[in-house]
Amino acid sequence: MSTPRLSMDEFDYELPPSAIAHVPAEPRDSARLLVDAGPCRAPEHRRVTDLPSLLGPGDLLVVNETRVMPARLPLRKRTGGAAEVLLLEPLASRPSGTGDAASGVSRTATAPERSEAGWAALVRPSRRIADGTVLLSERDPDVRVVVGERLDRQRRAVRVLVGETPLADVSQARLLERAGEAPLPPYIDPDTARAAIAQRLGVDADDGGAARAALADRYQTVYARSDGSAAAPTAGLHLTERVLASLRSNGVGIATVDLTVGLATFAPVTAEHADEHEMHTELYRVSAQTLTACAAAERVVAVGTTTVRALEAAAREQQRPAQAAEDVGTTGAAAEQASTADVCGGTDLFLRRGAEFLLVDAMLTNFHLPRSSLLLLIDAFIGSRWRDLYETALAQGYRFLSFGDAMLLQRTPR
Repeated sequence: MSTPRLSMDEFDYELPPSAIAHVPAEPRDSARLLVDAGPCRAPEHRRVTDLPSLLGPGDLLVVNETRVMPARLPLRKRTGGAAEVLLLEPLASRPSGTGDAASGVSRTATAPERSEAGWAALVRPSRRIADGTVLLSERDPDVRVVVGERLDRQRRAVRVLVGETPLADVSQARLLERAGEAPLPPYIDPDTARAAIAQRLGVDADDGGAARAALADRYQTVYARSDGSAAAPTAGLHLTERVLASLRSNGVGIATVDLTVGLATFAPVTAEHADEHEMHTELYRVSAQTLTACAAAERVVAVGTTTVRALEAAAREQQRPAQAAEDVGTTGAAAEQASTADVCGGTDLFLRRGAEFLLVDAMLTNFHLPRSSLLLLIDAFIGSRWRDLYETALAQGYRFLSFGDAMLLQRTPR
């Protein structure tokens, strides 16, 4: 008997525009926190400042320390027409042999730009920009972008030049701070966000550079370290040094992963059924130290869906050597070696209903868009009660999406 296909209609809900947050909470940890108490129990209404009282000794909080690049570049054609490029990742960083499982697209044989410091990017308006078009920055005359071939339905290959120097990897991304800006999601009004944050900081909102810098800083986690992401791991935006220090004082361990946030996280699901969705690959690294801490923890609490995907991808990679050794009847040396090594590469892991969670027991996460892959992950984690939690949150005036409030979810055992 075949398994029924998972319709995306199951992940639709009415999200009023008034529920979408355009300005983040201030201070960060004052955001509201809806605490899931499990099936058939009413959730608690708390604040992120209460998180240390909700976790304790034996818990391990894992955060994604990726840093957001000034990845959105407002540009113009030489003829004066407006354009925009959103940098996703350097093509040369794509690990050999990885790809998008849903689409079968290889990442190892695309684009001559790979040898010329090329990037995968979203280009707008893509259909009206021919291969070879040079786009210029009005903010920084040293920056220009050469648009190349199509990599797939959404992405183009581009070359980014700062003066005569090609931008080769994410370590150089800060060279774009004058030309670029924080890549806010399209549902956030950037003018509203910039003005509010500038006012809070006493920055002149009419000073474009200062206001953009203030917004870029607020769109980073306080522990951001590794450059490379085209969007923030937004659940982590709520955490402050004060909350992290209090967690440590309560005996909670804190560990890190690095997943560069890209299309796999924010691309909308346009297919009618979940299995038809093209899940792009994102680069990640989980250290041996973090994996060891997870194995020793009583409860692993992931901050955000990106952290969940990194941990679960690493756990699956760790299983491969052990399974291979078991298949050929060798000793456990391969498994022991795998357990003491960092795990890194690219993952197109698509966690949806029926998925097994190997490491993560609880999750701090924001409220997500209808019909999104992130909502599919939440459904896989706690089942259909996400709908009751979302209805409660909307009724109680919680703020939704990237700058909104948060939930603390307890995984439902399979």
